[in-house]
Amino acid sequence: MPVGRDVVMGNGPYFAVLLIGVLIVFVDGRLLLRGSPAYLAQAYPDPSRARQVAVLVSVGFHAVMLGLVALVSSIGLGADANLVSVVRRVGVLLLLTAALHAATMLALSRLREQEAATELVESHLPPQVHSSSREEQLAREPVRDLNAGAASPTPQASAEQSTDERDSR
Repeated sequence: MPVGRDVVMGNGPYFAVLLIGVLIVFVDGRLLLRGSPAYLAQAYPDPSRARQVAVLVSVGFHAVMLGLVALVSSIGLGADANLVSVVRRVGVLLLLTAALHAATMLALSRLREQEAATELVESHLPPQVHSSSREEQLAREPVRDLNAGAASPTPQASAEQSTDERDSR
């Protein structure tokens, strides 16, 4: 059983792929994290909110990519691993990084479009619609009597009306 330096030298290609993969993920993740807040600034006027979304997306990118690095670096590296197998695995990591980078940018784009659409809709709503809850809005609307076909007062108004009728008798 190899001990000490023999173990490290025997696993040299594994460590090389692992180290190169982690460096690739770190550099690309930092690029995403630095550029994302500026990309999201149009949809998120608050810089801290844009930064929070960017960090969330960046953490997801790092987690997925580091898992892929661990898988790619450990699959099928035997004792006869050479420079060609290391370069092949680094190439696979670069392709996976590019694909996940594109997927991350697509996710950021969708988040930006969704937030912009939400802002657009909210800007065209009357102030009371987005300043009060849906339950409060429903309580203010007249209740429709389906049998009569006309709107009747709200339950609260009906109770007040019946109290007024009793008082007038």
